[in-house]
Amino acid sequence: MKNSRPREPLANGCESRTYDPRLSARACALEAVQHNNPQSRAQRMAVEGRLSPSGVWIADDFRSNLIIDRYDPVFADMRASKLKHLRSANSEDAVTWNVFRSLRQVAPEVWLPELWRHAFPGTSAPEPGRATVSLWKSVAPPLGLLAGGDEGESEIDVVIEAPTWVWFIEAKLGSDISTGTTTRSERDQVLRNIDVGTHYAGVRDFQFSLLILSEPRSRKGADRVDQYRTFDIVRSLLALHRPDGLPNLQHVGLLKWSKVAQVLSYAATNAPQADERIHAERAASWLRHKLPEADNLLPDSNHHG
Repeated sequence: MKNSRPREPLANGCESRTYDPRLSARACALEAVQHNNPQSRAQRMAVEGRLSPSGVWIADDFRSNLIIDRYDPVFADMRASKLKHLRSANSEDAVTWNVFRSLRQVAPEVWLPELWRHAFPGTSAPEPGRATVSLWKSVAPPLGLLAGGDEGESEIDVVIEAPTWVWFIEAKLGSDISTGTTTRSERDQVLRNIDVGTHYAGVRDFQFSLLILSEPRSRKGADRVDQYRTFDIVRSLLALHRPDGLPNLQHVGLLKWSKVAQVLSYAATNAPQADERIHAERAASWLRHKLPEADNLLPDSNHHG
């Protein structure tokens, strides 16, 4: 049954929180209902939608889950299944959009070195000045792979790139990686990202991060990342169609959403322009609230793999 927007004002319990209630009313309502707080249950219903059979909130309009660029043209021709995923309170896509579209509004000189430091400790960040951020870019597989069977384009969650380097980020929230494709049961999601990413990068340096909530939530992915830090293993697994040996592969690592929240907070203080600091603070506040909620995710068929 659909729940309609209530006439009651927002509950005081939400308004008294440290984050801006105008930006986080929906998130506060989600937490309140999860903890069975009758006073604030109406807030949950302030976003029109319904509860799934497993108890996950599904908004009628996917834009209810977004805090930035809700009417971006990318949504006009987006496939229906992806829009459906965006409606779920558990949507990895919505979190990815809110965080990285917000970071895109901030000078990369501010946030990129910080994000890099958390993803690849002990290494030097590349020149950030001409870096761009793209979401859900479709990337074709290496031609050599197709000789052994079909494989469609890979949709990369986050692509950060510059003239001399490329960084692919695969974002997971409460789910784990896929361990194979339809035609290749051994071609897991991390290996596939590294393969198509090094091919896409061409002569540019390539790095890959798996962005997760925690190792227990994404155990298979965390184990694969640890394995593929040994580049000889990657080269061996891809040798049949990648005789080049992936010479541009530079870094493979884990990144956590909690560290991304720290990067947003850093940008909220250090960005050079006032509007950039506003974008960063809004996303930081939203994500800080989202993380405890995400750590208690209910199972949901709307997970995006």
